[in-house]
Amino acid sequence: MQDIHCLTCCIRYLKKVLLALSSAPFYNKFVYLPWEDTLIPPEISGNPKFFPHFEEALGAMDSTHIIYCPSTAELQLS
Repeated sequence: MQDIHCLTCCIRYLKKVLLALSSAPFYNKFVYLPWEDTLIPPEISGNPKFFPHFEEALGAMDSTHIIYCPSTAELQLS
């Protein structure tokens, strides 16, 4: 039961983070779409592990890592 509770809490906060990242204030200030002629970096285009997933991508958030570990109080509130 604790695992489901923790998963529910993590999903709730992940949604909040995704909403914040896609909100107009953040998006308009920090997100820049590449030009049509922007080349895909060779680290991606030359790697069969990555390229099939990014072949049609317009861009990605570089160096974005979201680490989240809810506190005991947060877990009890959810």
